[in-house]
Amino acid sequence: MTWMQAGLLAGTGLGAGVLAGLVGVGGGVIFTPVLFAVYGLQGVPEGVRTPLTVGTGLFCTGLAAGASAVHHWRQGAVRLRMALGVGLASAGAVGLVSRFVVTRPWYDDSVFQLLFAATLLVVVGRMVQASPELPTSEDADASASAGWGDWLGTGTAAGTVAAAVGVGGGVVLVPAYSRWLRLPFRRAVGTSSATILVISTLSVGAYAVLGAGLADRPSLALGYVDWGTGLLLAGPAVVGAQGGAALAHRVDTTWLRWSFAALAVVVAGRLVLGAIG
Repeated sequence: MTWMQAGLLAGTGLGAGVLAGLVGVGGGVIFTPVLFAVYGLQGVPEGVRTPLTVGTGLFCTGLAAGASAVHHWRQGAVRLRMALGVGLASAGAVGLVSRFVVTRPWYDDSVFQLLFAATLLVVVGRMVQASPELPTSEDADASASAGWGDWLGTGTAAGTVAAAVGVGGGVVLVPAYSRWLRLPFRRAVGTSSATILVISTLSVGAYAVLGAGLADRPSLALGYVDWGTGLLLAGPAVVGAQGGAALAHRVDTTWLRWSFAALAVVVAGRLVLGAIG
């Protein structure tokens, strides 16, 4: 890897971290397609490229989301019990999807890109809908006491998306927390960041184990987790996440949703072109 490539990765990580702090998506919407492109340029074999992209993307996402969650926690915008419950509820989905989907031969580069693009477009539709009336503090307390059934459904969906496309699950969590579990949007962002940290930790462990002993991978990779390249992205992302989380408490949430939606459409379009090309 050249110094120019390393610099581009670091700059991308910084931008992804800001996004993570702003809208609670963990930065995976940038990490994953960038890693996919990098491994393509490096000539990583197709059977390894997709799971390596997902595993490394989740490693980056977890670090960025953790930094964002710390800041949101200090602002009182994290429902810790909900974040832990939903994160742990995702464990089964993470294990099953990692083992029986992403590491299978039929889950090739084209399938991965199309699924990632479809995930983003679904989220765009949800994020640009008219926002429901924000709950009062009393309603927010009631939402925090949601039962394990609600947490299991949310965690399963988020864990499935995280393990399949490497975006941490925030693309599911932010709409679910803000619309289904009725958290105020900023609290939904903060709780999403904390939940992503739990989900990413589970997912990274699964991908490290599943790729153990694999020959065709970068020298610094542990299983399907390339921590060398990952740190080039995630290190600056941790810094950016702090700034993004601070900004999230000072800007209008409508602007946050539309900015995220616009970025998601661009990324989805690029992925579709790559899949059909």
